[in-house]
Amino acid sequence: MKSGIDSRSAAQTVGTSARKLEEITTAPDPVGLILGIAEGVVTAERIERARLNVGQLIVGKAAELAFEDIYRTEVQPSEFTLKDMREGRSDTDYRLLNGSSRPVYRINIKFSGSVFRRAPELVGLEPNDCFPLATYKIHLALQKQHDEHLPYIFVIVGVPDLRARVVGAALSTDEVIPVAWLMASDRVPGKRNVEDRFVDVVAAAREPAFLSTYERIRAAPWFVLSARRADKLLRELLFERVYAMRIRGFAQQFRGAELDMHFSLARDLRPLKEFLAILREGGLQRATSMLERGDI
Repeated sequence: MKSGIDSRSAAQTVGTSARKLEEITTAPDPVGLILGIAEGVVTAERIERARLNVGQLIVGKAAELAFEDIYRTEVQPSEFTLKDMREGRSDTDYRLLNGSSRPVYRINIKFSGSVFRRAPELVGLEPNDCFPLATYKIHLALQKQHDEHLPYIFVIVGVPDLRARVVGAALSTDEVIPVAWLMASDRVPGKRNVEDRFVDVVAAAREPAFLSTYERIRAAPWFVLSARRADKLLRELLFERVYAMRIRGFAQQFRGAELDMHFSLARDLRPLKEFLAILREGGLQRATSMLERGDI
């Protein structure tokens, strides 16, 4: 073909027929033909949607890598192993393993970039001291903890007004268009895997969109909240901190909204470095005991 390889060999390399490859290479819009996208389908609106989606993924990736860096700084690798579970896209991002490679904790990273402006009025907390967590996520985390007898930990970081739209805006349109093509196509399986690989490339290249996001998240205060403590506080402060419980017709007024429990970062949560110090200096037994009692 164009590189000098004959059409039959080129077709075998990419897993298609020579006839199909010829059709693609001579088409006015080869990409559109491959993806099954008609001309004009990838509109400015689709591109902006792709930009927002990629921005969200970059924020998540930056938060996960920042957590790994903090962990490696605070805990000796010979004591515990942090096992990456993100490929499964479940409610567990990492497992902490002991020296015998047995799991001891489940860890879920939570990022918050929104500021709840009405927090003083609705939940009695200052906007920058307020972290929302869906009540069903608390229930599922505690349920999983009961089933597996492994403490479940939320690791929380918030950067006020660090929004996916702002992060995505730092990417050029040329970078975002391929993602928009994928989102518009019905032929591409595993689109999320492709998006993840795209974000991996952006992160590895340390592009400004990723690097600035990572630096802000890495420098932000990090906290820990066990599923046990989250459930305990939810039961104690249900009507005080879940303002949806006090609003008649909440589901009708706020369609699609989750029932959130709002936590005070300063009073309800434990700084991540403090928790890692307990684990490092007090040992697994002490840290686990505090998690099980809901002290952390």
